[in-house]
Order: sequence, then structure tokens, then C-alpha cells
Amino acid sequence: MAAMQLKSIKLRRTTAIHEPLDALLERVRVNHRIDCFVVAWDLVPPWDKEAAKCRWTETLALYEGLSVSDSLDRRFRDFAANRFTEMSRRNRPSARRSPAELVAGSVVAVCMEPLFESTFMDERAMRQSLGVQGRRMKGWPSTGWERNNARASEIIGAAVDAARGATPTAPLFRKIRQGYETLKTEWGIHFIESRAFDVKHHPLGKRLAEIRKPRK
Repeated sequence: MAAMQLKSIKLRRTTAIHEPLDALLERVRVNHRIDCFVVAWDLVPPWDKEAAKCRWTETLALYEGLSVSDSLDRRFRDFAANRFTEMSRRNRPSARRSPAELVAGSVVAVCMEPLFESTFMDERAMRQSLGVQGRRMKGWPSTGWERNNARASEIIGAAVDAARGATPTAPLFRKIRQGYETLKTEWGIHFIESRAFDVKHHPLGKRLAEIRKPRK
């Protein structure tokens, strides 16, 4: 495959914190003495809105962007450059030598396809995780629970709001006091810890399970 040439394009700012991704990684590395990273992001919306959605090209773009960073520590830039070179030379995306491994100086990329919220696009599991099985609720989204729904975040947000409206005094809603869009991290942790969703067999779960831990 031909190597991409994206060196004139800076890494986009993150959605949670308005700073470039490479600067964010370096700040976290220094402040918390991090020696390896897993970078996960949604395929939808794509980084390049002009291009077709493609997990492979976005992953290549990430590694090339990190390799030419002015902020990131040299070890991580070198890892990204080597990773970009190896990936761009493959005959096909799946022709990898071995699964990704977390070692000192590494950045493992996980492009979530179709998007992170697809992990929770199961209406029955969502009702279970929110404690509203079998209830009829005003505002509950009865359609749109397809895994590839690009509006999955809106569906989940509506479900959380409807469940809160039906059971406002439930311990869950006293613990997490705001909606999904405001507290995505807290809600995501709750959904996973509820064990209502089949994360293990979801494409994202399978991808994360492939990542090997550092050797001792």
C-alpha cells in the first residue's frame, strides 16, 4: 500500500480538552510518568470530513501525525514512525506480524468502528443497566438501536433521560446527576460495570482483548 503524506496536517484537537492530541499525551506522560499509551477514538465522525470513513487510513494518519510531533517525547515519535512505516508497507491491512503490544514508548491505536456508543446499542441491556426493565416511559427511544446508527449517542442520551424521568430518586441517578452527553465517562463506566452488555463479543471488545500487556 502506498504511504500517506499527511505531514502538513496537524493532529486535531481533542473533544474533551482543547489541545492537540500529541501535546495532551506529552503532558499526561510527564505528569503521571506514563511509559505507554492506548489511544482510542471513534471512526464517526471521521477526522478528515472530506474523506470516506476508513479505520485503516485514520490509524495511519494518527501514527504519521505523532511521528512528526513537535511536542511528543522522542521514544513515542520513533515508535509512531516505525509503526507507520510497517503498516504502510503491508499488502493488506490485516497482514500484521503480531497483535499490538504495550511496551515502553509505545502508542497502540484503537479506532472504534463504528463508534464507541455502538457498544451499548442493545435496548434490553440498556433497560437492565438503568433499572427500568418492563417499564413504559415517556421519551424512551423505541427505535434506532442498530449498532451502526451514527446517532447512537443521542439514543443513549434519550434513554438515560427517560429512565431518570421515570425513576428520579433511584440510587443510580443520585450518583450520576447529569445526562449522558455531559458525563459520558461516568455513564460509560456504569454501563460496562453493569455487565448488562456483551462487550466481549463486540468488535471493540475483541480489538482491546488482542492488545498484549507489557512483558515483565
